[in-house]
Amino acid sequence: MTEQASDTLADALKPPVRRARLQPSLLLGGVALLACGALWLNQQQELSRLREIVGTQVASGTAQQSEQQQLLRQLQQQQLQVQQQLALLQSQQNAAASQQANLSAMYDALTRGETQRGLAEVEQTLHFASQQLQLAGNVNAALTALTAVDQKLAQLNRPELIALRQAIAKDTAALKSLPYLDVVGISARIDTLTSLLDTLPLALNERRSTPAGATVAPGASGLERFGAEVWHEFSQLIRIRRIDNPESVLLSPEQAFFLRENIKLRLLDARTALLLRNEAAFRADLAATKRYLDSYFDAKAPESRQFAQALQALQQQELVIELPTLSASLSAVQSARLTSEKVKP
Repeated sequence: MTEQASDTLADALKPPVRRARLQPSLLLGGVALLACGALWLNQQQELSRLREIVGTQVASGTAQQSEQQQLLRQLQQQQLQVQQQLALLQSQQNAAASQQANLSAMYDALTRGETQRGLAEVEQTLHFASQQLQLAGNVNAALTALTAVDQKLAQLNRPELIALRQAIAKDTAALKSLPYLDVVGISARIDTLTSLLDTLPLALNERRSTPAGATVAPGASGLERFGAEVWHEFSQLIRIRRIDNPESVLLSPEQAFFLRENIKLRLLDARTALLLRNEAAFRADLAATKRYLDSYFDAKAPESRQFAQALQALQQQELVIELPTLSASLSAVQSARLTSEKVKP
């Protein structure tokens, strides 16, 4: 019993076993480590997402550049076709002039009467005026030809030519009553738009301002300075900007150059359509120019507003003018030739 009591007393006198406690510094270090790990993981995920977005944009930009190059080739083909049409019209005009000269020489060689020779010249001149009017819409050339014909008929002074002079006077009055289309002035306005195109700013300016450093109050402690620097760097990680036209972001300097060249080709085609009196093509080219302007250029810039106003004025221009024919004068001159053959000189 004595030994058991001694053992119990000895056990009671032993110091209690202390449980291990976590130090506060270790706990804070673990929390900071976990926070850094979470931040690093989040940054890696954001970088991965940004890589995917950039890859998609690069692929889209390449496809858009290919599409623009294809459009440029199509415009060049259209321009070539228009040039071929102009060459064909020029050849027809030259052929008509050559035919007029040959016929005049033939009539002179046949030594017909003065009236017959004069009526032959009048008929050829009327044919030439009709071609100028219908093929090229050249009202001034037709009026000049009709005036020359009337002067020629006045010199002949034949009674059987009264009906012909009346028909020519009627056609002349119809041509003079047509609204005036200032082709030269409209072409000059299109050239002005072409020259202004290089001054238009794009919707997204590629130049970026250098971010300012962190602002720290004078007399701040080292810890406050460090905290301000950390917060400034963290705030530069994410930037939010509003872009109304996402396509403009994809334009590299080379793509911007091709964009301006495409618009210049559109304006050149519009001027060609003006010369051909093709109002549908004229309006289509101006509408395409308007779409390019709205999609890729800064609408708030003064240059863009000036360009848009001039373009809108051109879009309101009427090109289609219903031109009269010279069929009455042509019929009258043919009838006069038949009548003059029956009348003795």
